[in-house]
Amino acid sequence: MPFCAFGQNRVVKVFSCEINGRPVFGDTLPKECYGRAWVQKINGVVVYREEAQPSPEESAKRREQAIQQKLAKEEADRQKRHRDALLERYSSLEALDQRSAHELAELDKAIDELRTNEKRLVERRKSFDDEEAKASGDKPVSPDLKRAIAYADEELAQARKAIERKVTERENLRQRFEEDRRYYIEITSHASDSPRTTE
Repeated sequence: MPFCAFGQNRVVKVFSCEINGRPVFGDTLPKECYGRAWVQKINGVVVYREEAQPSPEESAKRREQAIQQKLAKEEADRQKRHRDALLERYSSLEALDQRSAHELAELDKAIDELRTNEKRLVERRKSFDDEEAKASGDKPVSPDLKRAIAYADEELAQARKAIERKVTERENLRQRFEEDRRYYIEITSHASDSPRTTE
């Protein structure tokens, strides 16, 4: 009759971890392994692996890394959208330059019209000053003239604010076109520098 070792088919479960390079074993998870990386083996085969719990510093570092990765992805997505929109909007650098020249010329025209209006308002305001100066020193300025002067001052202030806004708009547009132009040259030169495959 062949010999059969007792417990030959017994299932052996072992939990283990390392502490300072020293292995710690147990048939249940040893308390020393709590919070550390540990493995469970059944009959010598790893069936479960637990990663070590990160320290507060490591957790904070991982959160910061996750935030930075998210911001980097958002920036990359934004750059891609900008790139795609720029290439779709302009078929060539010449087309971009033509669009820039046209839109800036339109704003220049609007600014010239506003300045012409400002000049008219300044002359009108001066006429009220002349009218006021002609009045005799003993005679008070008429209420109608006072109202006309106040209204002229308000009109002139609004006209100058309108010019300031339009000049700011033009400068912002000019800067935007310059940035688009630089970026367009960059992305199209990268595309032309990329290696071409030959069949």
